[in-house]
Amino acid sequence: MLAALAVLATPPPLHAADCEHLPAARHPRAAANANRASAGVRRDGALTLRLVIRDASWYPDGARSCALSVRAFAEEGKPATIPGPLIRARVGDDVRVTLRNGLATPVWVRGLHDRASGTLDSTELAAGATREFRFRATTPGAWYYWAGGVTARIPESNDNGQLVGALVIDTAQTKSGGKLDDRVFVMTRWTPHGTTGNSGFQVNAINGLSWPHTERLTYTMGDSVRWHVINASDELHMMHLHGFYFRVEARGDAAHDSILARAQQIMPVTVATRRGEWMSIVWSPDRTGNWLFHCHFVTHMSADQRLDRMPGARTTTATHTGDHATDAMAGLLLGVTVRPARTIAARTIAARLPSRAAAVRERVVHLYANTRAGVFGARPGFAFVVQEGQRPPAADSIVIPGAPLLLTRGEPTRIIVHNRLTTPLAVHWHGIELESYWDGVGGFSGMGNRVAPMIAPGGTFAARMTPPRAGTFMYHVHNEHGEELAGGLYAPLLVLEPGTTHDPRTEPVFVIATAVPVAGRGEDAPPFINGSASPDTVHMVAGATYRIRLIDISSNEAHAVSLTGPAGTATWRVVARDGRDLPAEQATPQLARENTASGVTRDFEFTPISPGFYSLAVAAVLQARPTGKVTTVPIRVRAP
Repeated sequence: MLAALAVLATPPPLHAADCEHLPAARHPRAAANANRASAGVRRDGALTLRLVIRDASWYPDGARSCALSVRAFAEEGKPATIPGPLIRARVGDDVRVTLRNGLATPVWVRGLHDRASGTLDSTELAAGATREFRFRATTPGAWYYWAGGVTARIPESNDNGQLVGALVIDTAQTKSGGKLDDRVFVMTRWTPHGTTGNSGFQVNAINGLSWPHTERLTYTMGDSVRWHVINASDELHMMHLHGFYFRVEARGDAAHDSILARAQQIMPVTVATRRGEWMSIVWSPDRTGNWLFHCHFVTHMSADQRLDRMPGARTTTATHTGDHATDAMAGLLLGVTVRPARTIAARTIAARLPSRAAAVRERVVHLYANTRAGVFGARPGFAFVVQEGQRPPAADSIVIPGAPLLLTRGEPTRIIVHNRLTTPLAVHWHGIELESYWDGVGGFSGMGNRVAPMIAPGGTFAARMTPPRAGTFMYHVHNEHGEELAGGLYAPLLVLEPGTTHDPRTEPVFVIATAVPVAGRGEDAPPFINGSASPDTVHMVAGATYRIRLIDISSNEAHAVSLTGPAGTATWRVVARDGRDLPAEQATPQLARENTASGVTRDFEFTPISPGFYSLAVAAVLQARPTGKVTTVPIRVRAP
């Protein structure tokens, strides 16, 4: 395990004054639930368990941190857990859950039933009352059960956001009960009363803990990894895996399942789990090192959500080590360490790393992180700038988005990043299959004693990669001291086939990003497309075929993308997602509408049929509803 992370095992205890901004949590402590074993007893085809709802003290930032007073589930006679006890059975089992409401107020209980009907049962449980929930499991899936107010169709983050537990039904052939090889991860959220969306303070957790206290997962090269990821919160999460693609085998929402046929399964690096949704994913690591699985929204991985840093806290006493991995992130992150297989000799691993001789054959790119004051009103702008020729670019030269990196599939490349900022920098090569050391999470990427550092102000770091596939990717800052991401530290990364070039006239690139608020515009600004809320007109020719490369690197937003023309909504084909070409059965013509959010790339093949005026509209959405913030790219199509 990383020496840099060892300090996390024994963090300095907080003083009582560090938690004075929170209501006193005087209830028994709730334990974090790793969801490794089913609660109750399974015998003769029946799973029986007894649960209780009670008040509890929750420690999302570890046992030595501040606590929150929450409501939680527990097995009778045992401590409460967050999330609640795992209910895991097989198809055909009788499930019998006796639930007692140990609170002084009534609650509505949902989800303790089979999902074959596609509807959610709701049962009121009075204070002190007990009820048995009994059903036969018929539908495989990974749902959750919860309790809350009468109108809560999903757990309310600022009320009972931790009063949830996983309900997993395996196929009859799957081992159930005891320790399992696959894993169940439940995402929950807490916000102060009156807070909605991502606008205020929040605590996001996986299996009851916030990074860096979340579980560290260890696998061996070649392992088959299967995760059930359940979004039991009231917010969208964009779950991103560094370094690898994963296959989404099944997904559903709080009431429905969807076991996907092979032809329907996607292979992303980032996928949306909407509020109340779940997904079952599989992947297999073929490279060693430390990797992250996390939500790509900045607010869901920011260290600002630690309880000793929330508004009103004694921030002067909070531990700020300056280490990106241990101090600058929190929330929805899991650390994954991949070890070499026993059959792989050390020299084989070493052969993956470029030698000095190999470095001579590398293409070398010098990339500068620049800043300039006053770009967004009183706020600075940032950009990645590629050196052209022998002279470095001016220190204040910026273009947003940053310079596109054009790499070639199979060509070894060394990108030397020069940090001209006043703060340490980390750069993530999003979607690229490379070695862990160069993945771009300072203080974490790498393995053992060889861990990549942050790039100090005035320093450099050489990232090496040999892209194995052509496609549309991106690179961006992986640490936020302020608004560096929205301020411009993002750019396209296009990997081309050998012998080809990129023509922006036939392969236009549209980068969606968050607009930095300026005086008079506030938080209601529409999204930026290619660095502007008023993008330039794009020119096309009727009958010609174009490859539209769409990149979403917004900070915390989701978007609805549509392409319309003289006859209404146009038609296109989605030909690639996250840099990976789609199989033929998925790359079919469809109406030109697509949902996207932070961390996603899409390639569309589009042929305008007739001359006229078209438009590519990007509308911000919040909890599946348009916000009114729309940016449009004008497209003028002329006759051939």
